[in-house]
Amino acid sequence: MNYLAHSFLSFSSEPILFGQFIADDIKGNKWQLHEKEVQHGILLHRFVDDYTDTHPLLLNLKRRLHPSLGKFSGVVLDVIFDHVLSLKWQDYSKHPREEWIDSTYTLLQNRLDNMTERRRFIAEKMIEKDWMNMYMTREGTSEILNQMAKRIPYANPLKDSFQVYLSHEIHIISTFDEFFPQILSATKDKLDIFAA
Repeated sequence: MNYLAHSFLSFSSEPILFGQFIADDIKGNKWQLHEKEVQHGILLHRFVDDYTDTHPLLLNLKRRLHPSLGKFSGVVLDVIFDHVLSLKWQDYSKHPREEWIDSTYTLLQNRLDNMTERRRFIAEKMIEKDWMNMYMTREGTSEILNQMAKRIPYANPLKDSFQVYLSHEIHIISTFDEFFPQILSATKDKLDIFAA
């Protein structure tokens, strides 16, 4: 799951969305330093990542992609799943995708002062380049993967990895269709536990 999916799995809660966005910068038990609902967002992000990384459907899919992508298969799937979610947005949400993305950008813009320098840089680049809307097209998604490849200081298979998706498109989309309702249900259950 990448930025768009984590945003979607915040279920319109601004503090949970913010917690999800900053979660990768919050190590150990430092999540306890934040307000309660932001804590829930941080923990939800960790739950989503763990659920995705250990789910049998995703493990099988990564094995399928491993010959082409090696250890980067999970990274590519995170981006590709945001692409597929963009294409299937109306299947899962009553909110227009563009409005959802605009509200996400507004939240991040309003909370820049509460982010680490690294996370603020990512947020500003995301808004400037409109990453979340780029997922909607094949060209945009391919460009995101190519830019990721350039930021890694050693040889990696991310450049042109969108072609790997195209080679496995039917299987990846069918896996998404089976997996996404499950993670939706699991994250809602997790939020219910937090709220109890």
